[in-house]
Amino acid sequence: MAKKNILIIEDEENIANAQKLILQDEFNVYHAKDGKEGLEKAKKLKPDLIILDLMMPKIDGIEVCRRIRADKSLASLKIIMVTAKDKPMDESTGMEIGADDYIMKPFEAEELRHVVNQVLNN
Repeated sequence: MAKKNILIIEDEENIANAQKLILQDEFNVYHAKDGKEGLEKAKKLKPDLIILDLMMPKIDGIEVCRRIRADKSLASLKIIMVTAKDKPMDESTGMEIGADDYIMKPFEAEELRHVVNQVLNN
């Protein structure tokens, strides 16, 4: 079976690298360093899943999520939002604009794998 494609949109290189290390055995992993690049890569790659950081330069995760959900060719992509913010309001905002799930930094490798597989299998 072909590996599924995951696009990580994350401005912090060390976090993106950690996510990639955790997921690269099971998936093809791509990275974009900000929301603008992330949207461009999402359009080109049409990944099975996007792991989306909330706070980024240029275009933040909320706006990236909105734009993906508004684009007919991308609207069905699965999105997991990742953020250091831990206020309940952030989670509800993420879910309202169309995130499929939500994960807090810092996270364990097992937690990330579990959430990714859960979202992809729904």
